[in-house]
Amino acid sequence: MKGIPWPLVITYFRCRKLYLHLHHFFIPLLKKKNDPKVFCIGDVKTGTSTIGQALNILGYRSIQMLQGKEPKEGWIHYIKKCNYDAFSDWPMRKVGLYKELDKAFPNSKFILTLREKKSWAKSFENYFKASPWEIKNPLELENRIKKYEERNGEIIEYFKDKPSRLLIVDLIKGDGWNELCNFLNKPIPKKPFPHKNKGKYKKKVDMEK
Repeated sequence: MKGIPWPLVITYFRCRKLYLHLHHFFIPLLKKKNDPKVFCIGDVKTGTSTIGQALNILGYRSIQMLQGKEPKEGWIHYIKKCNYDAFSDWPMRKVGLYKELDKAFPNSKFILTLREKKSWAKSFENYFKASPWEIKNPLELENRIKKYEERNGEIIEYFKDKPSRLLIVDLIKGDGWNELCNFLNKPIPKKPFPHKNKGKYKKKVDMEK
């Protein structure tokens, strides 16, 4: 975000890198391996953090956002070597990566989180306000919404002949444990379904519909 000193930004990424190394090392000691792998491929601000937390509750070795920079050997090779079996956020929403993941992990499961475009646009604008990715004018917002809808459509079209591999959820509309657990053949936990990073502007968006 604008206004944050670069030394602080650099420190953050160094700390995150250390966290990932420690997390990657200790997670096998705490949780058994799950098979098949699960990839949450929804766009930003669609509930990917919530799905990541839900997968963690279900016992998966779940990680939200791998390292920001793509490894030299590529993401597929990295994912094959790492100890995680459930992934959300970056780089899962990287354009076209879901196709590579599907080919590399033919028995894997995919979760597409989505939300109504007006609600999503409001959340996107709010989240990236005063950042390098800030929406500066209506045309830019319109183009971003178009890309958002096109990507969702492409994913749904790609998996149309593999319905057992793709779960489409709208957390804003109330999807939760029932849909997720039925898809993954997991018992429904006693814990309430998590709701990470819930925006304070949701009520306003609903009123504007």
